[in-house]
Amino acid sequence: LYNNIHHPSKLPHGADFHCFKHKIEPKWEDPVCANGGKWTVSFPKGKTDTSWLYTLLALIGEQFEYGDEICGAVVSVRGKLEKIALWTKNAANETAQMSIGKQWKELLDYNDTIGFMFHDDSKKLDRAAKNRYTV
Repeated sequence: LYNNIHHPSKLPHGADFHCFKHKIEPKWEDPVCANGGKWTVSFPKGKTDTSWLYTLLALIGEQFEYGDEICGAVVSVRGKLEKIALWTKNAANETAQMSIGKQWKELLDYNDTIGFMFHDDSKKLDRAAKNRYTV
């Protein structure tokens, strides 16, 4: 399946590509995601293909200690940046969130700090929302 879909570097500006667990929709209003949040990593334009592949393989291969907390992943193509986000179920579960963030960062061999935002903060504060957890 992966070989027959467009890689993030081939998606048009403004595109979002989602891979979520069965019966979970990639929206804040989904009951499974409603109390969750997301970890986000950013890359220069055209540099997400390998990290997106590694993220998908880790999800499918159940590589996360708290994998049951993960709803899915989103890759977003924007002007100068591309972002990958891991959406989770229970933002208040700091132990699970920190574990997921640390494992994902290590899996991607990502050197910059990554942050976790609660969906509630993003909904209420929009661009003023701040990361609650960082690794």
